[in-house]
Amino acid sequence: MKRALYWFREDLRLLDNPALTAMVEQADEAIFAFVIPNSDQWSRSEDRMGLHRSRFMMESLMDLDRDLQERGNQLMLLHGNPAESIVKTAKQWECEAVFSQSCHTEEELQSTKDVAVLIPHHTVEGVTLIHPDDLPFSVEDLPEIFSRFRNKVEKRGLDIREELPIPHLPPPPAGVSRSPITLELPERLVGLPDNTMSFTGGAKDGWERLQHYFWGSQSLSEYKQTRNGMLGWDYSSKFSPWLAWGCLSARSIYYAIRRYEEDEGANDSTYWLIFELLWRDYFRFVSMQHGKQIWRATGLKEAPRNPVSHHPLQWKAWCTGNTRSAFVNANMHELRLTGFMSNRGRQNVASYAVHDLGLDWRACAAWFEHWLIDYDPCSNTGNWLYVSGIGNDPRPQRKFDVDWQAERYDPMGAFQSHWNRLGEVFPLDPNKVP
Repeated sequence: MKRALYWFREDLRLLDNPALTAMVEQADEAIFAFVIPNSDQWSRSEDRMGLHRSRFMMESLMDLDRDLQERGNQLMLLHGNPAESIVKTAKQWECEAVFSQSCHTEEELQSTKDVAVLIPHHTVEGVTLIHPDDLPFSVEDLPEIFSRFRNKVEKRGLDIREELPIPHLPPPPAGVSRSPITLELPERLVGLPDNTMSFTGGAKDGWERLQHYFWGSQSLSEYKQTRNGMLGWDYSSKFSPWLAWGCLSARSIYYAIRRYEEDEGANDSTYWLIFELLWRDYFRFVSMQHGKQIWRATGLKEAPRNPVSHHPLQWKAWCTGNTRSAFVNANMHELRLTGFMSNRGRQNVASYAVHDLGLDWRACAAWFEHWLIDYDPCSNTGNWLYVSGIGNDPRPQRKFDVDWQAERYDPMGAFQSHWNRLGEVFPLDPNKVP
């Protein structure tokens, strides 16, 4: 094949990128492109991607472009409708085919099909730890409960494909400008404490974070004991933003864990991070199995488990961190001010929204989509369905006692005091809540 276009989507990396490797094996020349997503095609807000996620994306794109430039090519940034932009660029540069990593949610699948109608489009799986073809069952026969899924995939030992090296990239066609990408990044919020978590996008920073968490602080060895922490950097891995944008692959993290175990020893904590990667896989496979059904008001069930009132005052109180729960409020302030929230926090604010306030889980999931830098359509939706009792869970209720949770996980009130004080300093205008 003389020339191909590689469409970066949820895979902003060169290392362990199966679709990229497949393209390199066939093309003599290549165009590399990414489509900046439209922010106005969302029914619940005019701005689908908030400043935190937008900044992380832009940083990741500039890092990816630097990696491509070092290897003799570059990244093209396109705008508008994804499928139309990709097809137009592919035809402009006389590309014979488009390659991309497989996506699994409704909008992305439609864009994939729209491209394939007009030009050969080759998609390759690369987002999960376990390749879908290596499951001991078909995706259509995915177990309805995570524990059964885990037991089946672990029964004979995890079957994980080898991590792929960075391939030798083909050059661009003659006439392609080699100027580096420069993007105007959204400003970070001024006035937050110096120790506030601040994430930087790109594979380089993702690997630096992994190196620190594994071999720098050796925090991985205590992950199972600390993973429910609330304040600070090292109570959990914080890999999720780089995973969500594909700056790091799940396989790369898996093999880094195995190297760490060889150096420092294996224990329950090193396994538990693999366990979390399996949860991520599971939500992806659920999306593959059920398609657009995951967005229904009743989720995977025939009827809702809880009454939904979605009162506008309750909705604004939850979004702005002005509920009756100081614990919920603190988590909502952290989300808005940093783009991040701990796993413990996410479970509590979701339970409170659905079970205590009667909010529509879809609106809440959309609020997370706007603010979270680690937003992943499958994991975010899967977790909301799970907590709402309309996902893959045999129990009808996942209601958390947020007062008890606060006493257990923030017994001295340090987390609540920290973020509720900052929420008062940097309030969210209720009029800006959709």
